Amino acid sequence: MVKTLDLRKVSMANLQKKKTVLLQGLPPLSELVRASFVKQFLTCGKKNCRCRRGFKHGPFFYLVQAAGAGRVRKFLLKTPAQRQQARTGIAAHLKWQRRLAEISEINTELLRRSAAGKGRA
Repeated sequence: MVKTLDLRKVSMANLQKKKTVLLQGLPPLSELVRASFVKQFLTCGKKNCRCRRGFKHGPFFYLVQAAGAGRVRKFLLKTPAQRQQARTGIAAHLKWQRRLAEISEINTELLRRSAAGKGRA
Protein backbone atom coordinates (compact mmCIF):
# COMPACT_ATOMS: atom_id res chain seq x y z
CA MET A 1 0.00 0.00 0.00
CA VAL A 2 1.28 3.43 -0.93
CA LYS A 3 1.14 6.13 1.68
CA THR A 4 -0.93 9.14 0.72
CA LEU A 5 0.56 12.56 1.13
CA ASP A 6 -1.18 15.75 2.25
CA LEU A 7 -0.02 18.02 -0.54
CA ARG A 8 -2.57 20.80 -0.05
CA LYS A 9 -0.22 22.78 2.21
CA VAL A 10 2.86 22.39 -0.03
CA SER A 11 3.72 25.26 -2.37
CA MET A 12 3.58 24.82 -6.15
CA ALA A 13 7.36 25.33 -6.38
CA ASN A 14 8.01 22.63 -3.76
CA LEU A 15 5.63 20.25 -5.53
CA GLN A 16 7.55 20.76 -8.80
CA LYS A 17 10.89 20.23 -6.99
CA LYS A 18 9.63 17.04 -5.31
CA LYS A 19 8.37 15.76 -8.66
CA THR A 20 11.76 16.43 -10.28
CA VAL A 21 13.60 14.62 -7.49
CA LEU A 22 11.27 11.62 -7.77
CA LEU A 23 11.72 11.45 -11.54
CA GLN A 24 15.51 11.65 -11.28
CA GLY A 25 15.59 8.87 -8.65
CA LEU A 26 13.79 6.26 -10.75
CA PRO A 27 15.86 3.11 -11.42
CA PRO A 28 16.58 2.17 -15.05
CA LEU A 29 13.70 0.35 -16.73
CA SER A 30 16.11 -2.35 -17.89
CA GLU A 31 16.43 -3.61 -14.28
CA LEU A 32 12.71 -4.04 -13.50
CA VAL A 33 11.23 -7.46 -12.74
CA ARG A 34 7.50 -7.71 -11.97
CA ALA A 35 7.42 -10.95 -10.03
CA SER A 36 7.67 -12.54 -6.60
CA PHE A 37 10.65 -14.25 -5.04
CA VAL A 38 9.57 -17.57 -3.50
CA LYS A 39 11.52 -19.97 -1.28
CA GLN A 40 10.13 -23.53 -1.14
CA PHE A 41 10.88 -26.84 0.53
CA LEU A 42 9.46 -29.82 -1.37
CA THR A 43 8.71 -33.52 -1.04
CA CYS A 44 9.60 -35.99 -3.76
CA GLY A 45 7.74 -39.08 -4.94
CA LYS A 46 10.05 -41.68 -3.37
CA LYS A 47 8.32 -43.85 -0.80
CA ASN A 48 11.17 -44.21 1.70
CA CYS A 49 12.74 -40.77 1.30
CA ARG A 50 13.47 -38.70 4.40
CA CYS A 51 11.24 -35.93 3.03
CA ARG A 52 8.27 -38.15 3.92
CA ARG A 53 9.36 -37.94 7.56
CA GLY A 54 9.43 -34.14 7.64
CA PHE A 55 12.92 -33.38 6.29
CA LYS A 56 11.92 -31.77 3.01
CA HIS A 57 14.25 -31.07 0.07
CA GLY A 58 15.42 -27.54 -0.43
CA PRO A 59 15.37 -24.70 -0.15
CA PHE A 60 14.54 -24.01 -3.79
CA PHE A 61 14.23 -20.43 -4.97
CA TYR A 62 11.78 -19.40 -7.69
CA LEU A 63 10.80 -16.30 -9.57
CA VAL A 64 7.01 -16.40 -9.94
CA GLN A 65 5.01 -14.17 -12.30
CA ALA A 66 1.31 -13.83 -12.98
CA ALA A 67 1.01 -14.34 -16.74
CA GLY A 68 -2.64 -13.53 -17.36
CA ALA A 69 -5.95 -14.95 -16.25
CA GLY A 70 -5.18 -18.00 -14.13
CA ARG A 71 -1.71 -18.48 -15.59
CA VAL A 72 1.49 -18.42 -13.57
CA ARG A 73 5.06 -18.55 -14.81
CA LYS A 74 7.60 -20.12 -12.44
CA PHE A 75 11.37 -20.00 -13.00
CA LEU A 76 13.91 -21.86 -10.83
CA LEU A 77 16.77 -19.59 -9.73
CA LYS A 78 19.72 -22.00 -9.59
CA THR A 79 22.64 -19.74 -8.74
CA PRO A 80 23.19 -17.11 -6.04
CA ALA A 81 23.83 -14.57 -8.82
CA GLN A 82 20.39 -15.29 -10.34
CA ARG A 83 18.76 -14.95 -6.93
CA GLN A 84 20.47 -11.61 -6.29
CA GLN A 85 19.55 -10.33 -9.75
CA ALA A 86 15.92 -11.33 -9.18
CA ARG A 87 15.81 -9.61 -5.78
CA THR A 88 17.36 -6.45 -7.25
CA GLY A 89 14.89 -6.39 -10.14
CA ILE A 90 11.90 -6.92 -7.87
CA ALA A 91 13.10 -4.15 -5.54
CA ALA A 92 13.53 -1.82 -8.53
CA HIS A 93 9.98 -2.58 -9.67
CA LEU A 94 8.58 -1.82 -6.22
CA LYS A 95 10.53 1.44 -6.12
CA TRP A 96 9.04 2.40 -9.51
CA GLN A 97 5.54 1.64 -8.28
CA ARG A 98 5.92 3.74 -5.13
CA ARG A 99 7.52 6.66 -6.93
CA LEU A 100 4.93 6.63 -9.70
CA ALA A 101 2.16 6.71 -7.08
CA GLU A 102 3.78 9.76 -5.45
CA ILE A 103 4.24 11.47 -8.82
CA SER A 104 0.59 10.77 -9.64
CA GLU A 105 -0.50 12.41 -6.37
CA ILE A 106 1.64 15.46 -7.11
CA ASN A 107 0.29 15.70 -10.66
CA THR A 108 -3.27 15.42 -9.35
CA GLU A 109 -2.67 18.22 -6.84
CA LEU A 110 -1.06 20.43 -9.51
CA LEU A 111 -4.02 19.78 -11.81
CA ARG A 112 -6.50 20.53 -9.02
CA ARG A 113 -4.78 23.84 -8.30
CA SER A 114 -4.65 24.85 -11.94
CA ALA A 115 -8.37 24.07 -12.34
CA ALA A 116 -9.20 26.03 -9.16
CA GLY A 117 -7.18 29.01 -10.38
CA LYS A 118 -8.97 29.13 -13.76
CA GLY A 119 -12.39 28.99 -12.13
CA ARG A 120 -11.71 32.23 -10.24
CA ALA A 121 -10.85 34.37 -13.29
